Amino acid sequence: MAHPSESAGDRLHQTLQARFGFDRFRPGQEEAAAAVLEGRDLVAVMPTGSGKSLCFQLPALLLDGTTVVVSPLIALMKDQVDGLRARGIAAAALHSGLTASERAAAEGDLTAGRLRLVYIAPERLASAPFRAALARIRVARLVVDEAHCISQWGHDFRPDYGRIGALRHELAVPAAAFTATATPEVRADIARQLDLSDPLELVTGFERPNLTLAVDPCRSRADKARAVDALLHEVGPPGIVYAATRKNVEIWAAHLEGRRLRAGRYHAGMGDAERARVQDDFLAGRLEVIAATNAFGMGVDKKDLRFVAHADVPGSLEAYYQEVGRAGRDGLPARGALLFGPADVRTQEFFLAGSNPSPDLFRRVWALLGEGTDDEEIEVAVAAGDAASGMAASTAARLLRRAAERLGRSFGQGDPPIDFEAQAAKARRDRARLDTMLRYAFGRGCRTRFIYDYFAGAARGGAIPRCGTCDVCLGWRRAEGRPLDDREFERVRIALSAVARLPARFGVERIAQVLVGSRSREVIGRRLDRIPTFGRLQDLALDEVKGLLEVLVDAGLLVRRGIEGGRAGAFVLALSDEGAAVMRADRRPLLALPGGDAPRTKETRAARHEPRLRLRPRMKKEPAALPEPDAGLLDRLRKWRFAEAKRRGVPAFVIFHDTTLGALAALRPSDEKALRAVRGIGPAKAEAYGEAILQVLSDPSRNPGPGNEADR
Repeated sequence: MAHPSESAGDRLHQTLQARFGFDRFRPGQEEAAAAVLEGRDLVAVMPTGSGKSLCFQLPALLLDGTTVVVSPLIALMKDQVDGLRARGIAAAALHSGLTASERAAAEGDLTAGRLRLVYIAPERLASAPFRAALARIRVARLVVDEAHCISQWGHDFRPDYGRIGALRHELAVPAAAFTATATPEVRADIARQLDLSDPLELVTGFERPNLTLAVDPCRSRADKARAVDALLHEVGPPGIVYAATRKNVEIWAAHLEGRRLRAGRYHAGMGDAERARVQDDFLAGRLEVIAATNAFGMGVDKKDLRFVAHADVPGSLEAYYQEVGRAGRDGLPARGALLFGPADVRTQEFFLAGSNPSPDLFRRVWALLGEGTDDEEIEVAVAAGDAASGMAASTAARLLRRAAERLGRSFGQGDPPIDFEAQAAKARRDRARLDTMLRYAFGRGCRTRFIYDYFAGAARGGAIPRCGTCDVCLGWRRAEGRPLDDREFERVRIALSAVARLPARFGVERIAQVLVGSRSREVIGRRLDRIPTFGRLQDLALDEVKGLLEVLVDAGLLVRRGIEGGRAGAFVLALSDEGAAVMRADRRPLLALPGGDAPRTKETRAARHEPRLRLRPRMKKEPAALPEPDAGLLDRLRKWRFAEAKRRGVPAFVIFHDTTLGALAALRPSDEKALRAVRGIGPAKAEAYGEAILQVLSDPSRNPGPGNEADR
């Protein structure tokens, strides 16, 4: 990682305090600001709320000339310009929302060299006179905000961003690209599109200790409603409930209103004035909660959001993390909850089909355009009652119109002006993004680590440890593992062996059919009855074997993998390294199988008229009411927490919440096992603070200070 020179660092620190009033930088800010100041090209991935804008605003005050910032949203530009002007910094924005007099005043200040920063919309770059005006002034740096929009590999590609590369060549100045969401492939494409020279690649800010990321498994809308109600009770407003469709937005807005909340709704089906009013009301606090599609939020800076809930699974981890990152920007505790049901995948599959027309559909729509058919008629003609086909037809018409205009082609003449290979590659990328989002939702590992590994790639310099603040690290809904008897262990090894003999080829349903000895056409036709594990678990029902496989996935012995070129959201099972060790009987796991006995056979169950056992992980029971905490002990724990937080330079709640300290003072655990049973203490917290806490609990005379030297 680059380190700023001492002189640059001193100048940045002095200006940070004098002009912005901050005593220190957030992670990554100083490195990014120094790169901009010293003229090094930069690609920075810094999630929402991590202070990206400071990284180019601060050096702009120390450079000779104007820093040009390309930004996609008028609201975002307005907020930043207003904030800079409030600090006495000369800044302006040029976009379509200005009056003629406002535009003239901004352009006058720009050409006179009075501006430190000028924000421009990418559409302005289509104007040759405007680009010529920029070439006549002293431009110090070019900054591209939301830079993932420049890349066709990005999740939010915008053709207007394609003009920025030409601007970069015309200005011949160092460039810095900032985004909240860019994978290694997208970062490489950004650098290529802008022709950056040996850019510093900075990926930081993914650890948000005040933001708890959680996934709530939900099998129905009623489950989701209960999860939203729990969020409102445990965390409280203000908050956002994101939904994938306008219909679902209306449903959730009605639910929130039914909870006597001041609730709003926001989606593309509303008029501009109504959307603006809802946004203003929410930002001003006149609305407590809002149900919205992903049309809401980009460029909206509401720092006190206590929760962001996704009632439908988003189409990509990029979109999800950008949206969930809007919670808790004030540094206080906040929650990001994904309410996930596997059936939700169908909605995203619909969007995938609608946004990726086939070559045949492109050709058909191209011919219809040549006949003078308008877009609405094209959608009706192609859809034939299928909504996804109608959406795909609209997508094809829009892309073909844009391409024909750019190339000067007549509709319907010759082959469609579409790069079919590029379209196929986009479809594969979209499918891979959805698969990644689903792996996150199904995952049982640290949420923050999953996200960081996805975005950082080779730039991460080693994977971050468990965050200690997500639902997995905190141990929420953790299933109780128990020792297995010999028959159960044998069943587990048989199931793992079946997966190993069908390497990454089949999902849960087909593997379960093999294990119970199904004679279905899918099994026999693929000759799966010939593998050694066929029928080895025939004493169990199909649902029980499917449940067993799910338990093995939850335990990390099996992993889900997307299918190359397959249907979005379709996964196959593969054996993990840990699963291979269990299959060989090198280790014997603790698993969350129901009951203490082996599952009953079909014959026994039928004889006793018992319902089928659901071989699913059993969640922890709700804790019983705690006794009153010891007041003196609680006081010592608080003093210890204060000292530890001061030593680590973080807010006290990041160490432990008050409810966790109260539980510790009430239960007084005396060993590590008892400590881990306390709600709010997951493996990461126990590892970081366990020894120090046990000492405070066991020794009333101990001065509660920071942890042991080994923790430092």
